[in-house]
Amino acid sequence: MTKIGYKWGVHRTLMGDRRVKSALPETVWFSEENLWSMLKRHKTVILKPSGGTGGWGVIRVRDLGGHWFEIHSGPRKRIVSNRKTAFTSISSITRSASSRYLIQRCIDLATFRGAPIDIRVMVQRKRSTPWTVTGHLAKIAGKGYIVTNVALSKGFVLPVRQALKGSNMSGRPVQAVIRDLCDTALWSAQRLGRFSTVVGFDMGVDVNGRVWMIEANPKPAISLFLKLKDKSMYRTIMAYMKR
Repeated sequence: MTKIGYKWGVHRTLMGDRRVKSALPETVWFSEENLWSMLKRHKTVILKPSGGTGGWGVIRVRDLGGHWFEIHSGPRKRIVSNRKTAFTSISSITRSASSRYLIQRCIDLATFRGAPIDIRVMVQRKRSTPWTVTGHLAKIAGKGYIVTNVALSKGFVLPVRQALKGSNMSGRPVQAVIRDLCDTALWSAQRLGRFSTVVGFDMGVDVNGRVWMIEANPKPAISLFLKLKDKSMYRTIMAYMKR
């Protein structure tokens, strides 16, 4: 997959796996027609560059009703009063990116103390050995940010169990949700990782405990696991890195 279309390529590949398909938020290429169509169906969408990393360039757009729209990029929010102004404002951001933008349904992520959570799941193998989940952690967005990237939003990390137990998620046992996260990540790695030995998946859990696959990272930041008090996952990940 080229950098320009990496996230789109991942999405299309995973759509071909029936075990993972239901965990994928609806995703389309950014265009004016697609923007209004997606907002009509979902009311809130996420726009992100298909070749981007680290949470840079992510935009959340909300249809507030009555032709009012909220545009949230980085720590800044802007409310505009018509479609033309909204699209002009969004386009001014997307034009500065080096890759085309995607539009994705915005998942109502579980929150920890009011901040959205997503889950990083590391899946690794050694050459011909089976894929294995070697670690997972919860990333909590910094104040005012929609992205959970720790460096960009000045957020923090927690063990997944602690984050979900302290979140507003309801309706499902935490252990069952963690099992779904790991299973979905393993299935995804099996589908994607023909030529690789490590994939870091960014995954979501909504307020009802449903698991979502947000995106895959072919070069995940392992240093995040050093931020956990328990360093055992970091040691396991590093052991798999050694040839």
